Amino acid sequence: MVSASPRQVWEAALGDLQVQVAAGSFESFFKDTVGIAMGEGQFIIGTPNPFAAEYLEKRACPLIQRTLERLLKRSVGLQVRIVGKGQGLSVEAASTLGQVVGSRCPEPGSPVGLALGTPLNSRYTFASFAVGEANLTAFHAAEAAATAPGQKYNPLFLYSDAGLGKTHLLHAVGHRAIGEGQRVLYLTMEQFTNEFIHSLRHGNAEEFRYRLRSAEVLLVDDIPFLVGKEQTQEAFFHTFNELHNANRRIVLTSNLPPKLLKPLSERLCSRFEWGLVVDIQPPDLETRMAILRTKAQENGQHLPEEVVQLLGSRPCRNIRELEGRLNQVLAQAELGGQPITPDLAQRALQDLAGQASPPSPDTVVTAVAQHYSLAPLALRGKRRDKATTLARHVAMYLLKEKANCSLSHIGRVMGGKDHSTVIHGCNRIARQLEEDAHLRQDIASLDAALAGNPQ
Repeated sequence: MVSASPRQVWEAALGDLQVQVAAGSFESFFKDTVGIAMGEGQFIIGTPNPFAAEYLEKRACPLIQRTLERLLKRSVGLQVRIVGKGQGLSVEAASTLGQVVGSRCPEPGSPVGLALGTPLNSRYTFASFAVGEANLTAFHAAEAAATAPGQKYNPLFLYSDAGLGKTHLLHAVGHRAIGEGQRVLYLTMEQFTNEFIHSLRHGNAEEFRYRLRSAEVLLVDDIPFLVGKEQTQEAFFHTFNELHNANRRIVLTSNLPPKLLKPLSERLCSRFEWGLVVDIQPPDLETRMAILRTKAQENGQHLPEEVVQLLGSRPCRNIRELEGRLNQVLAQAELGGQPITPDLAQRALQDLAGQASPPSPDTVVTAVAQHYSLAPLALRGKRRDKATTLARHVAMYLLKEKANCSLSHIGRVMGGKDHSTVIHGCNRIARQLEEDAHLRQDIASLDAALAGNPQ
């Protein structure tokens, strides 16, 4: 066995481990692993899953070492690396690939900087965040949450309408914490929900719980996704409590403040208010101009100050809208081979203004009602039969996506519905579109009808 390749050694080890490890744990954490290198008293295992890497490093390391030592008949140190699925590499190549999760079996509590969930966006750092009056408090609070012990601003709850930078700050906290050697878990609430459901179905609840509660910094995006999911709320409640009691840092984002996140359980909402709740407002003129300079620099472009003032002088609802203006200018300059001047920027803005306006809320509701052979009053009313509920949710979704309405505005348009009802309706349609071809056809038909009826 000593002369065998790392892949062959690990395949033999997996055969032994399969009878020593619970079936659910083996399926979740061992199945897609591969032996990628061995030498100088070290054996390197590759796994495509950071959750599996965390488990192998902290929970299964002694068992794996004993199994390998029995096969190789010598002492073996263990390393785990995050690599592409099924990848086998030389020791030299392996040393430069992926992120080292463990070097031997670390002592309990030893810090290893690691993003355990969804990878962080490398562009979303504190350095690339344009700070202004509208987001200054959120920026400083996020910096403090990234570096201070868990007692300070814990949890930090950031909320705003879409496109105002709360996710950027969430990622920035993660980057800073990883740089300090902290274990960081970033995920959306939808991912949390899906992982939780998967763990229940496959008997891996203990592994799911362990992965979450091993984080030293927990970052969760889109808290309102919890609305209407009682079991998931209960799981998140206990996760929150355990991490908070251990002084682990928690940063959450939402489009609404905790007090409006009904019907979330009161005890969960009250915990969101334990630390610091910060609202991020739409950018003022100074902030808009700072954002334009930063985004242009990221694109390798220099904007004349006159162009910065021209683009920034027009109010906007969010940063994405501002980026759209900048992209229009940069595209016209690049495609036309022209320098970026105030005249070119003015033409670009005129082109944007000439594009079709979004449909009015009444136009959307009327179009949806006609498509589903209902009266507009029925969509705004309290009928809850299946057909009316679907049509009502489609109207909410289109009001958000096509009419650019805020959640509170949608609630008013739809007869005084609360925020949680609107969120639920929009999220339901967004999820169903991925798997329901008939619904996709309905939305496509409505898109076409609305395009012919601009405001």
